[in-house]
Amino acid sequence: MVRERDLEGTIRKPIEKAEARKVLAHIGEWTESVSDQWKVRANAQQQKLDGGDAFALAEVYKTLSLRQQADCMSAADRRQLSQSQQSLSEQLAVALDRTVGKVSQHMEQAALA
Repeated sequence: MVRERDLEGTIRKPIEKAEARKVLAHIGEWTESVSDQWKVRANAQQQKLDGGDAFALAEVYKTLSLRQQADCMSAADRRQLSQSQQSLSEQLAVALDRTVGKVSQHMEQAALA
């Protein structure tokens, strides 16, 4: 439960359809590298996850999807990949009016393209 007076700082509006498409494109375009030190990487990515911004979630998802493909993930990486995938797919599903499963497939295709 959230108090009505706390709604503005706690609840945010869903992203728009056009922005959701940009987020999917961002997954495919994201190329920045992250630290190889798991603790530094985990802290930076946790900040992005806590913020909830769709573009930041896309960056975490892409980075960790590539690490998963390379088979070099820590336990924190696996947890954060799951968290980013769930949060991002739910946001995109609402914006694009599609199922979470269908959106997850699009995310995976974008990340590994």
